[in-house]
Amino acid sequence: MTQTSLGAELQQMSHLLEALIIKETDREKKKSLREQLAKVFEAIQALVDANVDAATQEYRKARKGIEAANGDIVDALKDLGKVAETIQSVGKAVDQLGKLAAAAA
Repeated sequence: MTQTSLGAELQQMSHLLEALIIKETDREKKKSLREQLAKVFEAIQALVDANVDAATQEYRKARKGIEAANGDIVDALKDLGKVAETIQSVGKAVDQLGKLAAAAA
């Protein structure tokens, strides 16, 4: 087993749980898996909130970018014609997250 960061392991767990939710056919098991995934996301939120300085300009830019991207994702879920612009919006938000991560390191 290789040593990876907690962040990398949480990311992999999230992806794997999402894949398992899609593959699983039993409704009750899907429900349980979704609940577990929600708990993983809550833990990630708590870790970020506890360890990233919210007073920095990079934090504010990243939060604003994520908020805008989330709105675009909601719009795209309603209208798939908006997916291309949503991809750009998410890309910008991810760039801001990268800047925040670099500043926090």
